[in-house]
Amino acid sequence: MTTIRAFSAEENMRRLKMQKSLTFIVVEGIDDVPLYESCLMMEAKAVDFDVIYSGGKKPIREFLASNKSTNAMFIVDKDFDDFTVTDSRVAALDRYSIENYFICEEVISHSVKFAISCKFRDAIEAFDLTEFTEKTTRAIETLIKVLFYYQRHAVHLVDSASKQSWSDEFLCGNNTWELSSDQINALITKLAPTARDVADAEAYYVRHFKCSGALINSFPGKMLKTSLQRYIRQQVIQIKPGAKGKYNNVEDMRALLSSVLHHSSSLKSALRSVVDFLASRNLGAS
Repeated sequence: MTTIRAFSAEENMRRLKMQKSLTFIVVEGIDDVPLYESCLMMEAKAVDFDVIYSGGKKPIREFLASNKSTNAMFIVDKDFDDFTVTDSRVAALDRYSIENYFICEEVISHSVKFAISCKFRDAIEAFDLTEFTEKTTRAIETLIKVLFYYQRHAVHLVDSASKQSWSDEFLCGNNTWELSSDQINALITKLAPTARDVADAEAYYVRHFKCSGALINSFPGKMLKTSLQRYIRQQVIQIKPGAKGKYNNVEDMRALLSSVLHHSSSLKSALRSVVDFLASRNLGAS
């Protein structure tokens, strides 16, 4: 079996400086590489480019500050870490991360149509995200304030040994797609133990948080993946009871939605400057 060459984040950033004749799209995480590559290949089919990862925002900031190369564009997540850099080579998502674009009736319906054997227009009429969006939004209203405050402010006030991890917390209730108030309250208490801490978080959020569109778009999509998977599975079975073999776990859902993510009009809009950049590189090479 042929071994796949894998570059580290540090090697990728060195490639930007050394391989100036190549065209690069730089994203933050390694798991995002195939998602962006798939979407961009659908929009810029005639362009030769390489999608690589940086390992986070810091290497991107450092590269932009020290290098004027024009052979790359950088895509950064909105998340809770303020990027603070204005540069024409940067495309910033308007959602927390690329996984948040899975929460989209266009994307889900393009996937669901295969599970229920129908056309897209029938799938999008049958599938409804309203209940998921409304109930999830109500459930996360306080939690997002605490997460934002902790990540942007409180975490910098404690030593490394006292820092709390939170991004992998499981928030679903037992045997349901709905988020558990007990799980959410436990996480809030973990990060903001007192009522004063929660009040400080809410005040900080009001002063500094910039919400674009629905609140659920600004919440860590990774933390909603199990909830979304269970919701899609429930909806599919309600529409077609015989389709019980679909969307059985998060990995299956991610694979199924990844293959149709390019149908998201919101993601297309967010990546428009990247597609334009690729087109300009193609014209320059011809």
